[in-house]
Amino acid sequence: MKLQTGQLATVPPKQRTPEAIARAVAAMEALDVGAFRGGFILEKIMGPVSTGHLELRSRDPGENPRVTFNYFQEAEDLRRCVEGIRLIERIIESKPFARFRYDYLPVGALLNMTSSFPINLRPHHDNISVSLEQYCRDTVLTIWHYHGGCHVGRVVDPHYRVLGVDALRVIDGSTFNYSPGTNPQATVMMLG
Repeated sequence: MKLQTGQLATVPPKQRTPEAIARAVAAMEALDVGAFRGGFILEKIMGPVSTGHLELRSRDPGENPRVTFNYFQEAEDLRRCVEGIRLIERIIESKPFARFRYDYLPVGALLNMTSSFPINLRPHHDNISVSLEQYCRDTVLTIWHYHGGCHVGRVVDPHYRVLGVDALRVIDGSTFNYSPGTNPQATVMMLG
């Protein structure tokens, strides 16, 4: 059975080299096929305290900007991630959830499987016994819902017109101060 995933899409396009793709495919094929019947454990931290920044490398619109995410720069975000994983563990181990759980696949095995999966380009640890804090650091990713790089009042006006430029608006998620709790496509379409 050949295993495939869309998670390689979380790797920036210019970093999806043939070598990176080959490593991701090898890592996916090395996973136990039976484990895929159990699923993955993922969580979303709504409204993180940590903020990153974006810088243009040049005036060339074809060149990607330099993005610094600063994941878990603020301790509050890491604390909330660990609390979220602990809550997920309690839910999975609860009686009402029992019929959705495989006895052969305890929560620790799900976490280990998730952390071993090639979901980002960061180095990973082999098991979660290191700490839930390290698990959060190893598995952090963005899923491409960027926002906040084009601040209203600093780059665009309240009608999304670029300050100091005639007849140009920015209608995308970069103008969001807060990311919606779902895929932002519908919200962006409403702006247009």
